[in-house]
Amino acid sequence: MNLIRAPWISAALVAATAGVGAWAWFALPPGAGVPTHYLGLDGQRHEGVSRAALWVIPFVGAVVTGALTFGPRLRGRQVEAFAPELYATILIAVTGLLLVVEATLVGRAFDATFNVMRPVAMATGVLLIAVGNYLGKARQNPVVGLKTPWTLADPRVWDKTHRLAGWAMVLGGVALVGLALALHDGNALGLSIAACTAAPMIFAAVWSRGLYRRG
Repeated sequence: MNLIRAPWISAALVAATAGVGAWAWFALPPGAGVPTHYLGLDGQRHEGVSRAALWVIPFVGAVVTGALTFGPRLRGRQVEAFAPELYATILIAVTGLLLVVEATLVGRAFDATFNVMRPVAMATGVLLIAVGNYLGKARQNPVVGLKTPWTLADPRVWDKTHRLAGWAMVLGGVALVGLALALHDGNALGLSIAACTAAPMIFAAVWSRGLYRRG
């Protein structure tokens, strides 16, 4: 993965996300928008639709791209030396996922029965596979990776933990893609996303502590 091209690819994905939102803004009939569900200050749950919500994901994508592209450099930390492939993959995969999220929200705005969680779960699974494939190649650094007290204290623990976490993340991604194809319930898919995303990192973090203590 080319680190120089990654910000441009990510920016193109953010532009595509904004384009999807702009198209939906003009294509949706009057009064239609993204379904919203929120708990109001009165303690009651409110439901409605919002056209402005079409711009939330493009805004998030732009912020993420800017933060990941310029954040480390503003702090004087160059990612090229320790994790170029991982960093570029995260940048592209996250903005790609946001594009899928935007497309599913637009789909839901046009069709109230559209299952938002299935494509999001599948895209998250692909993200986990892509990031996990490069996680084990990241060298010890304070910017990107699984930064526990034990991985930061010992390069050997860092390397072994990240190789394990990479494999676990790939397996979690494969499992999530399978669950996205098998499940239909939105709540079950949401729990699957949370479990398959968090479990590899939690397992690797706990394992890194034991590895450090064993010396």
